[in-house]
Amino acid sequence: MKTYDLSAALRVYVILDPEKLREDTSLMEVAQQVLQAGARVIQLRNKRDSARTTITQARQLVTLCEQYDALFIMNDRVDLALAAHAHGVHVGPEDMPVDLVKEIAPDLIVGASSGSVESALDNVQRGADYLGVGAIFEARQSKPDASAPRGLQVVRDIREALGSAFPFVGIGGITRDNARSVVDAGADGVAMIRAITAQADPAHEVGVLIHALDD
Repeated sequence: MKTYDLSAALRVYVILDPEKLREDTSLMEVAQQVLQAGARVIQLRNKRDSARTTITQARQLVTLCEQYDALFIMNDRVDLALAAHAHGVHVGPEDMPVDLVKEIAPDLIVGASSGSVESALDNVQRGADYLGVGAIFEARQSKPDASAPRGLQVVRDIREALGSAFPFVGIGGITRDNARSVVDAGADGVAMIRAITAQADPAHEVGVLIHALDD
C-alpha cells in the first residue's frame, strides 16, 4: 500500500457535497479544478443520492485523484469507501468507531472528527490516522449538524495534547480570510466546503488559499 505524507496532503482539504455546488457545475468539474490548483485531499460527502450513485461518483473521483497523486476520502460510509476503492474514510462521533473501522478495513486511511482534547486523544488511541478538528468558526448555516464554534483555542489545545507530529485539519466556517489563523494555531491545514466549491472559480479560491497559508 502506498504511503502518504498526511501532514502535507492535509494543507488544503476540499469536501465535495452535491448539495453545496453551483447549479451550473458538477462534482467532477469542481474536483478537477481544485486538484489542478493544488488541493491534495478530496472528501465526498453525499447524503442525498443512492448508494449506487455515490459509489459511481466515488470511483470516478478515485481515478481522478490518483492522476494528481491526491487522496480520495469517503465521508461516513466504510462500506462505500471499500466498494469504491477509496484511499480512506472519515468518521464522525455518531459513525462507526475508529478501532472497528481499522478492524474491518485495515488498509484504509481513517480520519475522525474531534471537538475536544478528550475526543482527540480517544480517536488517536483507537488508531485514527488524522483528525478533523472543529467546528472552529460558525458553520451551522452550511452544515446544520455542526457544533457551535469552538474557536482557535481548541486547535491550540489539541496540538499541545497530540504533539507536533500528529496530522490534523481544522474545519468549520473557514474562509480564505481566517484560514491562516487556523494553521498558525497548530493545524496542518484547513478543510472547506462552500468557501471553495460553491464559488464561481474554485481553482482560483484554492490558489488564493494556498498563497494565504504559505505566505
